[in-house]
Amino acid sequence: MNIFNSCDHRGRHGRFFHHDGPRGAFVDKQPLHGGRCGGGGPGRRGERMERGALRFVLLDALSDGPKHGYEIIKALEERTHGQWVPSAGAVYPALQYLNDLDLVRDFPEGDRRVYELTAEGRTELAAQAERVEAFWSRFAAEPPSPSSQHEVEFLQEELEDLSKTIWRGLRSAIGAGDRDAIRQVRAVVERSRNEVRDLIAAGAATSQTGME
Repeated sequence: MNIFNSCDHRGRHGRFFHHDGPRGAFVDKQPLHGGRCGGGGPGRRGERMERGALRFVLLDALSDGPKHGYEIIKALEERTHGQWVPSAGAVYPALQYLNDLDLVRDFPEGDRRVYELTAEGRTELAAQAERVEAFWSRFAAEPPSPSSQHEVEFLQEELEDLSKTIWRGLRSAIGAGDRDAIRQVRAVVERSRNEVRDLIAAGAATSQTGME
């Protein structure tokens, strides 16, 4: 079973999880990485990610024992040093979907529901070990300094504004099927992406030289 490649799924109880905006805008609210199911980079309030990634991260969060929803969210926040804090509105539907697939089970504990991995869930998590490791590798091993965290928040806001500007601005072009306008915007985004990559690569090379 591979539950992690599709963006839209219907669970065995008929629940349908879907986009909450145009292509690229999904259940969570902040970008985490690129691809058909997300975009951008981690940030303090960063929550948007491909739904499949959220699901296998939830399996990993339960690997050391049962947790209720709030404990899962806090565990993810702590592990990422606050760089990624998924919303309850994203976590609970994903947990329900995993429950539908018998990868997790839930049971009442007081006035809360607690979630734990099933044997099938542990098998699926083991099969996704490389993707889990790749996900966690996106985050700094140490908490960001207050000054850098401040800049990250500004960057995150700019990325959010850019996404809104693009989708709002292209709404009429998308509706009219204006492929040229869409291509032109995509070309600008691609150039910007390449400039950012070059900038990051140059910074990495400078840091490496300083360490030698």
